[in-house]
Amino acid sequence: MRSTSTLRPTNPTKHRAITLAMIGFATFTTLALAHEGATGVVKERMELMKRQQSDMKLIGDMAKGKTPFDAAKAALAASDVATTAKKIQDLFPQGSDGHPSDALPAIWKEWDRFTGNAKELETSADALGAVLAQGANDGWKPAFQKLTDSCKACHENYRAKDNGHEHH
Repeated sequence: MRSTSTLRPTNPTKHRAITLAMIGFATFTTLALAHEGATGVVKERMELMKRQQSDMKLIGDMAKGKTPFDAAKAALAASDVATTAKKIQDLFPQGSDGHPSDALPAIWKEWDRFTGNAKELETSADALGAVLAQGANDGWKPAFQKLTDSCKACHENYRAKDNGHEHH
């Protein structure tokens, strides 16, 4: 009779695939829990920011050479960022900070600056879309950097940095 006290995978490739699947599930669960308890406008803005994050990742992966450059797909993603940026102001009504949101009270104290940042995000995304619509090769990367800087400016000033989750 074979001892079961020492189980070794018979197929290392299958073992790796199962391990990666478990890691992926754990990551997904963590991200899902980050939005747990969010309702109403807070949930809407979390979903909007997640959508923007997905658009930025698509373009960023092209900029880094992780995925092939596709001007049409990148332009569509930039257009989506511009469209969603127009909605930001309405998704941050007074009093919508606190758990589960990472929105800082500085948003409402510096409302004009905050909404100016949202407008800059929209303008930067539109500018990137215009460059991409021309089918530019590497000429689009400075416009993408400007868009990235617009994202950072808002997150650095108006988003709590305490837990690493994707809250807004």
